[in-house]
Amino acid sequence: MNPRGYVFVVSVALIAFAFVSFSAEPANAQGRSVVITAKCPNNGNGPFNFHINPWEVEVLQGEPIDWILNTNSEDTKIVIEAKDGSEWPYSDRRHEGNGRTGATSMKPDAQGVYEYNITIYCGEDRIVIDPRVRVGGGSG
Repeated sequence: MNPRGYVFVVSVALIAFAFVSFSAEPANAQGRSVVITAKCPNNGNGPFNFHINPWEVEVLQGEPIDWILNTNSEDTKIVIEAKDGSEWPYSDRRHEGNGRTGATSMKPDAQGVYEYNITIYCGEDRIVIDPRVRVGGGSG
């Protein structure tokens, strides 16, 4: 390939890369993360310590949520579940995983504040925490 042909191919590749990079959706289209840090008591003695960031996660209409568990427990099961009798912004009312789980299919009319439970395990103990999800207006 002559030098001009090589420069043309490289230029087209760079333009294509720039187009894909700048036409991607905004970062918040990837969703929000909620990080749960839990320190289980040693041998059942002592306090259970936890921190949730953020306690009330705010999402835009259609935005997914990812829950991430950091724990010293050998059991990394995490369950996210809408409270009994309450509304929930996502199609599935229960989300379960090991160390991480997520909700992706939001109902098109979801709006407002929703209460839910996070369940994690410390040995034989089941710990239930009750934070919130706030769904805001349109994108942007």
